Amino acid sequence: MQHALLLVNPKSRNGHSEELDQATDLLQSAGVEVDVCVTESPSDMVSCIENYEQKDGVIIVAGGDGTISAALESVHKTQQTLAILPMGTANDLARSLGVPQDIVPAAQVIANNKRERINLAKANDHYFVNVAHIGLGVEVTHELTSDMKKYFGVFAYLGAFISVIKRNKSFKVNIKADGCEESLRAIHLAVGNGRFYGGGNIVDEDSTLLDGQLNLFCLKPQRWWQLLLLGFNLRNGNLRVAERVVCKKAKKVSIKTSKPKQIHADGEHKTDTPADFEVIPEAIEVIVGDMPQPNKSKE
Repeated sequence: MQHALLLVNPKSRNGHSEELDQATDLLQSAGVEVDVCVTESPSDMVSCIENYEQKDGVIIVAGGDGTISAALESVHKTQQTLAILPMGTANDLARSLGVPQDIVPAAQVIANNKRERINLAKANDHYFVNVAHIGLGVEVTHELTSDMKKYFGVFAYLGAFISVIKRNKSFKVNIKADGCEESLRAIHLAVGNGRFYGGGNIVDEDSTLLDGQLNLFCLKPQRWWQLLLLGFNLRNGNLRVAERVVCKKAKKVSIKTSKPKQIHADGEHKTDTPADFEVIPEAIEVIVGDMPQPNKSKE
């Protein structure tokens, strides 16, 4: 008999009750004993994970990227195995792990019990798994509303992006990446640990959660129509061929800006600049589906 702890936010459960019941039934039919913990807050989630008595059990997070991100430190601390029932808007970690976007097929992935150890990243000691943003990405997060995500799904990200690019403002940034240093003006900077962000955009065409690398890209100041022309490159992660874009790979990155700027990761405000980023290779074990494979680099 396998054991699992299912963490459910009651707000997320609304509208998903039937699918969650079906997912739980599927797991139990597959020989998984499921304990349910209803979490009203991130602190509730931490308590549930750290007090779970089945130390060889699986921690199943039913939620989106922000909910999963709140659980990362505790999962890493306890070295439990993480699994996902995606219930967010973007579900980018699920995409990176090859987990289906629908709850019941995602439960079948958990029942299949295929495991990998993946990287985590930290920004000023705050854990994240997908991508950390400074600049435009933060403004997009501010622009998004619950209603936008509810009614438009991942297309809400595109609408928010179009809304903010016409008023983008540049900032001065100093970047240190594995000892190499560069100063420039930018309108957006992203540090990626995973493969996907923003509802399926690719950080870098070679990026995975297994590569032990951070992937950084920085957009230099440009007109709004030039940003729109970058849309294909942003979606497919081939920014290295684009003009007015700086791309770097590193295990450690330090960022300083002329004035403190917010850093958002996995859809949540994590910390502010200046910031030190680092990757933690093979940090946690997760249950995966058919993980997407990186493209072969042309460089």
